[in-house]
Amino acid sequence: MKSIKKIVIIGAGSLATNLALALHNNGLQLIQIVNRTIMNATILAKRVNASFTNNLDEIEQNADLYIIAIADAGISEIIKSMNLIDKLVVHTAGTIEMEVLKSVSCNYGVFYPLQTFSKTDITAFDKIPVCIEANSPENARLLIELGEKLSKNVQSITSSQRKMLHISAVFSCNFSSYMHLIAHQLLTENQLPFDLLQPLILRTAEKVQILQPEDALTGPARRNDTAVMDEHLQLLSNHIEFQAIYKLISDYIVKHYHQS
Repeated sequence: MKSIKKIVIIGAGSLATNLALALHNNGLQLIQIVNRTIMNATILAKRVNASFTNNLDEIEQNADLYIIAIADAGISEIIKSMNLIDKLVVHTAGTIEMEVLKSVSCNYGVFYPLQTFSKTDITAFDKIPVCIEANSPENARLLIELGEKLSKNVQSITSSQRKMLHISAVFSCNFSSYMHLIAHQLLTENQLPFDLLQPLILRTAEKVQILQPEDALTGPARRNDTAVMDEHLQLLSNHIEFQAIYKLISDYIVKHYHQS
């Protein structure tokens, strides 16, 4: 039965780096890294014993899978220069339809690892949800089989489900990270170290592992403690933008818990 053994990765950013290393460490052969910046392609290729190029015309033709692991905004442009005929090609984007790859090959799909990645802090894949979509049952089988070599959590989902999953991830990850940035600025301005918040941040993350978000939320808005919220807003009077964020979110929390 056919399986995926040889892989080409297009991209050398944070996701591409983590994915390439995970595949390499699990016995898959990375035969080429393709990236517009040759230096980044070279660095990643050396880590996974692959060849490299910054020219799509030089892409290897004998791989079993081609993974486009670049920013969502760049996919539509890069696929204009790709023609893989009947090779299996996937992208890793959260918001892009699977069907954009029709012009590249008759075999296509999505291989979407749901995680935040960094080049400097390599993430273990075994607990990362890997979401699969494919244009045929056979391609789905191949991608699921590949996903299961990396992760214990492989899910088949549709493009519309993936898009909503991506939005949910923005709320729970990106927006919360921005809240940490605000907190860091406020603490720094008051000569306080950010690490004072770290046990609280960790405990907050732990709570949603064992409680529903509805039950995990605490704080003055959850209690509808208007005196505390008013004082906080006054303290933020020198930061109008932070004040607006505080008020907007607090109002929605109060509405959810006390006016429903």
